[in-house]
Amino acid sequence: MQIQIPSDQEPFIRSLAVSAGFTTVEQYVLDLIERDGERAAIQVALDQARRGDGRSLDDFDAEFRKRKGIPVED
Repeated sequence: MQIQIPSDQEPFIRSLAVSAGFTTVEQYVLDLIERDGERAAIQVALDQARRGDGRSLDDFDAEFRKRKGIPVED
């Protein structure tokens, strides 16, 4: 897939990429997409929590420890 960036926007986007520590605009855009996916997943979790969906931290911790074979701390 190719994304066309308007030529008048290229210098600005390139400077954003460089200031964020990327050597290419492509790397910068891929990072933005990945971070947006993470943001969307967090938003889903927040929406679920607001609706009262989900489970307590204690329940999650117990299941996680059981799956990973981690002893329960007292």
